[in-house]
Amino acid sequence: MQATKTSIAGVFGRAAPTYERAGPPFFSEVARRLVALTDLQAGARVLDVATGTGVALLATTQPVGPAGMVVGVDLAEPMVAEARRRLRESGVANAAVLVMDAEALGFRAGSFDAVLCASALYLLPRPVEALRGFRRVLRPGGRLGVAVFGADLDERWSWKGELLARLAPPLEPLGRRYDQASLRQALDTGSFRTVVVQVERLDVAYADAATWWASDWSHGERAVLELMSQPTLAAYRQAAFQAIEACRERDGALHWRPEVIFALATR
Repeated sequence: MQATKTSIAGVFGRAAPTYERAGPPFFSEVARRLVALTDLQAGARVLDVATGTGVALLATTQPVGPAGMVVGVDLAEPMVAEARRRLRESGVANAAVLVMDAEALGFRAGSFDAVLCASALYLLPRPVEALRGFRRVLRPGGRLGVAVFGADLDERWSWKGELLARLAPPLEPLGRRYDQASLRQALDTGSFRTVVVQVERLDVAYADAATWWASDWSHGERAVLELMSQPTLAAYRQAAFQAIEACRERDGALHWRPEVIFALATR
C-alpha cells in the first residue's frame, strides 16, 4: 500500500513543473466547476484534498473571501512546493498548503465547512477510508464536493488504449474508474447523506499533436510513458501522432470529450 502511494506521489511530483501549463488546463476547469457546484459561503473554512498545484485552491479563494481560509494537502512534495509558489504569484494570503496523506488527515474533527477532492479520489488506494476521513474533518452539516473522470465515451480515442496495450509494459492500473452508481455507493459507504451526483461532458481541445504529447507528460498518464524504452516510446509517439488526426474537428483542434462525474454530499 505504501509503495503504491509512493509511486503515485513520485509520478505527480515529476509532473509538477508542467502540470496545468502544458496543453489545455482541463483539471482547472473541473476544479472551477466543482467549486461552483459546492456553493461555498463567504468566511468558510475549506480543505482541498490532493490539491496538486492548487488549482482548486485558487478557485476557492474568491467565494470564501478574505474572512475564509483554504488549506490544500498533497502527498507529492514537489506539487506542494509548486502550489505554494503559484499561490504567492497570485497574491493569495488566506491559503496554506501542506504535505499530507489524503488517507490520514492530520486535522481535528469538525475543522472544515467544506472538503473538496477534484480529479483525485480514483487515485487513492483506499477511497472509502479516505471518504470517512473527509467526513471526520467536516463540521456537522458540512459539504463534500468530489469530481472524478468517468467513462471515456469518445470512440475516436480508442486508438490510445489499443496502442498502449500493444506497446506499453504490463503494469497495475493507475487508479480506478467510477461511474455514477459506484461513486454514489462509495459516498454512502463513507456515511455521507444527501448525496447528489451529476454527469457532464468536458470539451478538451488540443491545438495539435505536439500539444497533446506535452500535456500527456504533465499529469498521471506519464507513469506508463516513463516505463517504455526509448525505441518503444518513439514508436508509440509516431503511431499516436498519426492516429490522433481522427480527433481533429472543423475548428482545426483535436478534441477529447471525457465524462466528468460530480458528487455533492453532506455530513
